Amino acid sequence: MVGYKKFCYWVDFHGLRRVRENFEERRIELPDEARIPCRVLRASSEIVYLAPPAWNGFCKRRTSWYRKSEMAEKFLIVSSSPLELPGLESPIVILGSNFAPHRFPSSDEISQLIQLKPYQMRKPVEWDEPDPLEREFYQRWFERSRKDEAFDFDKILLSHSANHANFIEPKFFVDRNGDKAPYSISDSIHVCSSCIEFFNILGEQWPVKYVVPCIGAVQFAHLPMDQYLEVRIQTGNHHEG
Repeated sequence: MVGYKKFCYWVDFHGLRRVRENFEERRIELPDEARIPCRVLRASSEIVYLAPPAWNGFCKRRTSWYRKSEMAEKFLIVSSSPLELPGLESPIVILGSNFAPHRFPSSDEISQLIQLKPYQMRKPVEWDEPDPLEREFYQRWFERSRKDEAFDFDKILLSHSANHANFIEPKFFVDRNGDKAPYSISDSIHVCSSCIEFFNILGEQWPVKYVVPCIGAVQFAHLPMDQYLEVRIQTGNHHEG
């Protein structure tokens, strides 16, 4: 992922319309992603926007955090280069990274993360209600990459929850210029809906965080399995090329 870079901008309907009008004047196409949020992160996509219905698609239960957040009903524009347009300052920037955590939490620490009050208060109702198709999805990937380990769906779900909790109230983080920089607490098999962290639906208060692509992002966005990406907020009007 050397050289990987994405600039992400949340806008309301009127903001999207202004961007589209600007693009139409310059005869630039602005395609949309209508079903799978993480697909906008494909390295091959120069620019694409994500409409609200996409969060009700393939990952509806897993992306339920979006519908309970301040981003609900907003549009997301993702570009491989910064957009010099009014109203699109301070993008979320996603970069390739060589970050590796010092350690992952134990099973007891995973349980403690899930019990954190801020996590329990923010958790969507449908988050704890996976359907049988999801079990099959994770089992297929697990058995492909963990041939010597027994599949335990309940254990995977606990890790999914603890991972989101760690971005709400970090217990596993590194220091970056005096600020906490939380990181995904497991590998790609054991995290879920990484788009929630990539797009600052969770962890929006941290200037930097390190996020492992979930299995969905590996499959649909072609992001590297088990490799961290750096997510940071670019403040001010300075754009990084």
